[in-house]
Amino acid sequence: MEGNNERTARLPVIVRAWGDEPVKLFLYAIENKRCKVGAEEGTRAIGLPFDQVFYFDLDKFSALSTAFEQNDKANLSSEWQKMTVDDFACNKYRDVLRSLHDQESISSSGSAQECGGQ
Repeated sequence: MEGNNERTARLPVIVRAWGDEPVKLFLYAIENKRCKVGAEEGTRAIGLPFDQVFYFDLDKFSALSTAFEQNDKANLSSEWQKMTVDDFACNKYRDVLRSLHDQESISSSGSAQECGGQ
């Protein structure tokens, strides 16, 4: 029961899944150049590259979902292209999430806080 009291609200994100399907998942952490995402109440997460995890916007998610469901590949591709670097969940949420590491134990290199580097 203790874990439920300590768990912070997970932030919704749009994940660009297999076949360009938009999937609503939740961001657990941003670590080691990966966004860790999973179900809202889940206990396991997968790590995805920054460029596949986006800030959740209902209008964008609806447009992507509609194009995917209608198998409109041209429109789906166009909608994904509209997603910008500013929409990466890493860029929107990195200062909101608690790190898995204690901030005092991070080396001065700051590598645990890197985000979006090419």
